[in-house]
Amino acid sequence: MQKIILVVLSLWHGLNGAFMLLWPVRWYESVPGVTHTGPFNGHFIADIAIAFLASATGLALAAFQSGRMAAACLLAPAVFLSGHAVLHFTEFFHGAFAAADIVRDTFMILLPGLLPALLLWRSLSDRKNGEAI
Repeated sequence: MQKIILVVLSLWHGLNGAFMLLWPVRWYESVPGVTHTGPFNGHFIADIAIAFLASATGLALAAFQSGRMAAACLLAPAVFLSGHAVLHFTEFFHGAFAAADIVRDTFMILLPGLLPALLLWRSLSDRKNGEAI
């Protein structure tokens, strides 16, 4: 099951990163809520796209590894994606989003962003208990 989750997450974040990198203006204009974060900045969008693509690569590699190697592959994606998710979560409390935005971001950003950290934590916990995933 973990392998399937990692592959799906890799595709999700990889497609988002590719969209950002290849069509930054279209990404900026079409993703709900992005235009409210500030003016278009193609360089900044490309920088973030690279982080999403790197995360997708780590997730894909982790899907086909086990034990310490899977945990190592998950570390960078877990840090970036969970950090991104936490950033969005804290913005909920600053009144930056409407209720519909919270529901959308929960399924599009929070869950896909926090799952790699959860899988990393599970992997490390299993290793402490002498199990290899």
